[in-house]
Amino acid sequence: METIRQASEADAHAIARVHVAAWRETYAGLVPGEMIKRLDVRQRAERWRAILSAREAATATFVACEGNGVIGFSSCGAQRDAGLVNLGFSGEISAIYILQRMHRRGVGRRLMSAAASHLVSQDHAGAALWVLSKNSLARGFYERLKGEVAGERIDRRDAYSLREIAYGWRDLRELIVRSGA
Repeated sequence: METIRQASEADAHAIARVHVAAWRETYAGLVPGEMIKRLDVRQRAERWRAILSAREAATATFVACEGNGVIGFSSCGAQRDAGLVNLGFSGEISAIYILQRMHRRGVGRRLMSAAASHLVSQDHAGAALWVLSKNSLARGFYERLKGEVAGERIDRRDAYSLREIAYGWRDLRELIVRSGA
């Protein structure tokens, strides 16, 4: 059985490994190959170490573990997109990644629930996240959790443009229930 717990700075490298592996598994064919080739676990670990060491009460990262190994994670905090804040989504689920071999086992639901519970504890009623429009598996997951389409944007990165869709939940308490917590 997988366990979900709040991440610590000691988890930075394991989170980075999952982050890079999940990108390679999920985004092959959805984003330019050059983006995937540039992924580096060491650089991601440094970024995650900085995020986890900041220890801001308003933000949190959760890890899903099987045995001693991290198999997925979610991260959340205050919404960074002003347009989504104006629509009533003051919280943001900024990341959720799970190793492909762990899909369809409830890990994603439990990570979503952990993030939603944290956001509720920080007085956020609603939250949203961004997903690649071509990522039909993730979009189906958010739709099964009754996320509503809340916006669209083009994310410009270097020489690439990626179309994204925002999914939102106006009542995070309902997301917690749907996620099985």
